[in-house]
Amino acid sequence: MEANIRELKKRIQSENTPVYSATFNFRTKELDDDFECLNDAIDEAAHDSPGFLGKRWWQDPETNTQSVIYYWESREELQEFSRHPKHQKAKQQYERWYSGYEIIIAEVLSINVAGDI
Repeated sequence: MEANIRELKKRIQSENTPVYSATFNFRTKELDDDFECLNDAIDEAAHDSPGFLGKRWWQDPETNTQSVIYYWESREELQEFSRHPKHQKAKQQYERWYSGYEIIIAEVLSINVAGDI
């Protein structure tokens, strides 16, 4: 589910409640069928998790860098997802597919949107 940034903005403003994001930036090596299966399983687990609000994804093919931002209703729900067995399995095998990664957890207090994005 693609995160609707305007809906997230409306939620933050109307409820005066932040949302939480987990930004996963990574540089890929060779991606194989095992990666695709595990990545799809993690995506499905996120969608089925309580508090999941959506995600956004970008890539830069020139540098093999990708970025995925997952949005959650609460930090506790985000942390619960991080303990999911499929997520843990991926973390244990990251060197197979990534030359490196970083994860940034943030409390989103405000979103500004202009134009068609």
